[in-house]
Amino acid sequence: MNIRFSIETHKLLIERANREDKPAAALVNELITAILQQEENNEPKKTDSSLR
Repeated sequence: MNIRFSIETHKLLIERANREDKPAAALVNELITAILQQEENNEPKKTDSSLR
């Protein structure tokens, strides 16, 4: 996968990855995973009646 960031976003990403002493790709993976899990937790729960 090839993700393109704006220059400013890329700069911030590299700075944070360096502060956390990890590769930028690992940081991107962590951030995206955290956001997806947050969204999943915020989705309304489906009940049996709504599945029909």
